Amino acid sequence: MNRKRRHFLSAGFFIFLFFCFSVLMSSAQASIVLKIMGVNPSKEQTQKVTLKAFLPKEIKPEHVIDREDLDLIYDTQQGAYYVYGEYDLVPGETIAKEVEMEDIWMIPTDELVTLRSEAVKTAELLKDTDFEERVIFLKQSIESKLNKIEEKQSVPPLNSQKHISDYRDNLKLMEEVKADLLLARSLLTKAKSLPSVTVWKVFIAVIGILTVIALALYFVWHKQLKGLGSELKEDSGSMQDMMPQKHEMKEDDKINPEDIEKIINEEEDK
Repeated sequence: MNRKRRHFLSAGFFIFLFFCFSVLMSSAQASIVLKIMGVNPSKEQTQKVTLKAFLPKEIKPEHVIDREDLDLIYDTQQGAYYVYGEYDLVPGETIAKEVEMEDIWMIPTDELVTLRSEAVKTAELLKDTDFEERVIFLKQSIESKLNKIEEKQSVPPLNSQKHISDYRDNLKLMEEVKADLLLARSLLTKAKSLPSVTVWKVFIAVIGILTVIALALYFVWHKQLKGLGSELKEDSGSMQDMMPQKHEMKEDDKINPEDIEKIINEEEDK
């Protein structure tokens, strides 16, 4: 009978302990305090009570500032640390322990500023490209989510539970922001691998200039060729004019038969 009654009291104690864990967490300036309470409800017997409370999953040993005489143990199944202690309490005695932890449930402002700055810079780099409208949409989405995070963190939480819950919601928003930023970076990579509008304009301008130069050279060459043809024609005419003169000279140089007889007669007279 006593064993059953003792088991019942222990069960009641753990329910009371969980209630205190949920409600009595309070935050300080840079830390959060978990207050654990236990009580011996018996009015007749001294009992050994166990204080056990799981810490938030984000907490690591280095985040625990003070845990009094409680042990810090890791639970592999839960994937979280818990504090543990056993105490003998006289009938009706109450015990309270506090665990002070760093307030790690805040996203650093510097990180938010860096992400915002990178989104703006990426949008500037993709200006006047085929991806301009898409990156503007991503930039607006990133800024909207960052604004939500800043707004939540600027309002003092009603309690520590709300504070931790808001932090976990903000982490999800941060994952979405990083995904959007990663997509924007991929657009930047694609834009660098493709010729930009400016490059195309320069390319077309160069082709135009080369075409004009080629046409100019063609006309100059054609004009020079035409002039060379005229000169060759004139030289050909001059040579033709000279040919009859040479012929006439040859005709003059011929010896007639009469001249031959004349020469012979002169030789005989001698």
